[in-house]
Amino acid sequence: MATIFDVAKLAHVSKSTVSRVVNGDVRVKPETRQAVEEAIKELQYSPSYFAKGIRTGQTNTIALLVPEYSNMFYGEMFNGVEDTAINEGYMVMVCNTGNVISEKDYIQKLMKRKIDGMIYNTYEVKPGIIRYLKQISEEIPVVFMDEIIGTRENVSSVYTDGYFSMINGVRYLKNTGCCKIGYIRNEDSIQATESRFQGFKKGLEECGLTFSPEFVYQCPVEKETNYIKAGMRAGDYFADMKENRPDALMAAIDLLAMGCVNQLKSRGIVIPDEISVMGYDNISLGELTQPPLTTIGQPIRKMGQIAARMLIDQIRTGEQEKTKKIFEGELVIRQTTRPVMK
Repeated sequence: MATIFDVAKLAHVSKSTVSRVVNGDVRVKPETRQAVEEAIKELQYSPSYFAKGIRTGQTNTIALLVPEYSNMFYGEMFNGVEDTAINEGYMVMVCNTGNVISEKDYIQKLMKRKIDGMIYNTYEVKPGIIRYLKQISEEIPVVFMDEIIGTRENVSSVYTDGYFSMINGVRYLKNTGCCKIGYIRNEDSIQATESRFQGFKKGLEECGLTFSPEFVYQCPVEKETNYIKAGMRAGDYFADMKENRPDALMAAIDLLAMGCVNQLKSRGIVIPDEISVMGYDNISLGELTQPPLTTIGQPIRKMGQIAARMLIDQIRTGEQEKTKKIFEGELVIRQTTRPVMK
């Protein structure tokens, strides 16, 4: 592997001149720059980001913090973050904060590695961690990806408005003729989806429909949550309601909805004729279920792209003004819901 000394020798210049060319110093003479660039190309020299980080204080590395990397939602978000980051010369470090060490310890380890910025996702909003990250944002840019944080705090954030998205989802189901709508809810500790549940209840109110507590299945707290299995248990819960069961179900996330659909079908319930089901997120797997899942779509990949763009712009400009990008959820109509009544 070629070194900066090899480039300097081939171009007949000093090491410091090669460094100035690599770092875009405009004071380098055009003929000298050309000689160095030709040497770099011939030797296929790649400058060390570690060495550059020592000189500039930047490593061209950003961190994407997620609570559970096995969740397909975060895999799709990572693709979006990387779309922008790679194009701008940045590497993305994915960090699963659901591991054995605390979030704060993880963040401190990242700071010691001199990352240039971070994109933060969480399930559980912890005031102490939010305060800590707001302090860190005075040193490096931080972009938050959760609605509850973006709504309450003066921080840079990218998220989809789950509250109004769910209201629109309830309206759609009512227009298909559904009047007894139930809900599959995450466990209380996952606060990131609570605005969706509140939007669901508000949607019922605005549509003149009754909120029935028995029509709400809440996932039990488990050490390792498998959302497909949790959705299947929800399916059993509603299937066991022989006489008075919902004619439609909404779920906090797609994986819960998919598990529910599979279990309802296994219990002999026809989807959507007997029960319509609507998810939330629009992860790619939803298109492959049978029948394909109706859902409220978040532009997951685009959210990742915009978060990375927002972060990198702040890294380069040093701008500390907080910016927000809020998306509206989009109804993605497939085959687990009935058609709108005419």
